Amino acid sequence: MPIPDDIDTPAPSVVFSTLASQRRRLVLRELLDGEQSVTSLAQKIASEKSDSEPRRIYAQLHHSHLPKLEDSGFVSVEDGIITLACHRETIEPYLILAERYDSSDE
Repeated sequence: MPIPDDIDTPAPSVVFSTLASQRRRLVLRELLDGEQSVTSLAQKIASEKSDSEPRRIYAQLHHSHLPKLEDSGFVSVEDGIITLACHRETIEPYLILAERYDSSDE
């Protein structure tokens, strides 16, 4: 899927560094369906991971993953609501590629 020329795309090094974390990729995949609160996202991730607690995931999102995603220009967080800040067309090809490798590891 080609990336349209009129969309500002982060540098490849920024994209790959940001998407190196499976948790950040999961956050972006969830946001493709629309904005979410940090709390609901943490609960959703915890429900999918049997060994995780929502409070711990919330802390990881708040202190590590969301700042990295914001700094990279992929998301915006305001009043506890996470919104995709880049165009879907910008991020989706990278997520599809990463998903192929994630599923081949299983």
